[in-house]
Amino acid sequence: MQNRISFVLNDEEKTAINQSIETLVNVLEPKLVSLTTDERKEMPKMGDKTIAFVSKALDYGEEYPNYIPSFIDVPESKIDFDAVQTMRVFYTQLERIINELDDTMTLAGSEAYSSALSIYKVMKNAAAMGQPGAEEAARELAMRFPRGKRASVTENR
Repeated sequence: MQNRISFVLNDEEKTAINQSIETLVNVLEPKLVSLTTDERKEMPKMGDKTIAFVSKALDYGEEYPNYIPSFIDVPESKIDFDAVQTMRVFYTQLERIINELDDTMTLAGSEAYSSALSIYKVMKNAAAMGQPGAEEAARELAMRFPRGKRASVTENR
């Protein structure tokens, strides 16, 4: 088996990460909102292609305030636009880290699971050869082994 990862954090690193996460939570969480699925579906969204449009429209809103109806709050819209610009920088950095965390967890989990499957096979073979303790270990592992769709179909027959 090829070992592609050996991920270990010492206590100082764990503490530093937890403190950084705590800082993010304390600073950002009071300012963030949660939307429902329906709210997300219903609202227009600003993406990469609309940033220049929004920026220019808000500039024109400031330049020609006499044309803008009272229900459009251009200064507040500028604050919202600036917030998006700021958050996009953070989001891009955090998204990269989150993707790498996910990839690292996937790889480490795959390696650990592959090793566990090999150990299970070895224990079953050792049990078949009458090795002491192997039958009990194989039986306990069998009880904990995740059952997929095939097992549940077989169990329902």
